[in-house]
Amino acid sequence: MKVIHGILVPQESVNDEYLTVVGLNFANGAAVKKGDIVMELETSKAIATVEANADGFITYNCADGDEVEVNSMIAQIWDEQPAITDIKVIQSTQRKADNQSGNTTQTFNTEFSAKALKLMEQNNLSKELFTRYDFVNEQVVLNHLNPQKQTAKAESLKVKKEGTNKLPDNVTVSKLSASKKREIEYLSSVQSSGLVSTIYIDVNTGGILNTINEQLTYFKDSLLPLVVYECSRLLLKYPALNSFYTEQGVATYKDVQVGVAVDIDDGLKVVKLPGTSTLGIQEIEHRIFDLSNKYLDRKLTSADLTDITFTITDLSADVFMFTPLINKANSAILGISKIDAILNRTIVSLSFDHRVTEGKIAGNFLSELKARLESYSLSKKTATQNLTCYKCLKNISEDMNDVGFIKVVTGRGEEKLICDLCLFNF
Repeated sequence: MKVIHGILVPQESVNDEYLTVVGLNFANGAAVKKGDIVMELETSKAIATVEANADGFITYNCADGDEVEVNSMIAQIWDEQPAITDIKVIQSTQRKADNQSGNTTQTFNTEFSAKALKLMEQNNLSKELFTRYDFVNEQVVLNHLNPQKQTAKAESLKVKKEGTNKLPDNVTVSKLSASKKREIEYLSSVQSSGLVSTIYIDVNTGGILNTINEQLTYFKDSLLPLVVYECSRLLLKYPALNSFYTEQGVATYKDVQVGVAVDIDDGLKVVKLPGTSTLGIQEIEHRIFDLSNKYLDRKLTSADLTDITFTITDLSADVFMFTPLINKANSAILGISKIDAILNRTIVSLSFDHRVTEGKIAGNFLSELKARLESYSLSKKTATQNLTCYKCLKNISEDMNDVGFIKVVTGRGEEKLICDLCLFNF
């Protein structure tokens, strides 16, 4: 008898390191087929289903209500059915649960593993102590016998989860200045829930979509690929927004890997675009499209959801203005709002962590992003049609040589435009 497939806790969200078991759909040792939904897990955003990837016989390493760590082994599929004594012993103790429809009750069998029963017998523990469980294994009994040890273990896991001692390999850490430490202390006294601010800016969208639609295939009339493209390059100039706060200081990422929030029909997930600052607009569009398909097919991997350095969330389909929330291990997040078709504008918002950066830097980033986006507008081309030569007053649209005008400085120090004919004839 051998294990042919191990089932790991999936990474469903960048912020979730632990999920809660809310349903085991088969008995231990039961036969399952590839594609069967064998359990359900609750994330911070939704209920995730876990499928069997092979035909065989399933055994679980968890029970309903357990918190399980991402990427930990929660079940195995065997090539042969394990002996029942190796898995569990079903006993007659029943527990009652209130029925939501009234005062009637439902009864459930609590199941025990052979090792759990042996340990309970050695310590003279009654089965009634565990009636709130569907399945009791040896670890559940040990938790009952030594809750202090389990609490200490949970605290050590908490420290590990928060990453106070270990940081990702792709960051460099710089110490906080004395002034920044004082600022955090002062602001923390009145904002204990966090030191996050959000700023907003108007972007004139007139003509932008007409320009970039020529380069897009799947996301026509969307600013998202362009915003990702320009943000990823700006982050090289503003590294404070491509970092995060730790008790050791500010951890700055060595590269830019923008994450895009996706929420279609399987809960909110932030998918990663690796090496974003090296991609063109078309490459970015295709990668967003490919990741969206993986999301819909429920084929996203842990690598698609982790190591994100900056997040962009696009609510341009529905919302005219909103405040995005910063993701874990980030110092900022950008939000794209709905385009006002009448005013030809959209609101772009930036939430940032005051412990890492400040309003001036965030404001400069947003202002420069606005200028870059608006530079794609066709309206600027229209404005050039009114340019005239300061000598012959010829309009640039009348320039038969199609050379254009040249900027010159007059004897009085004034900047003027002159056509090529006037330049060589005077």
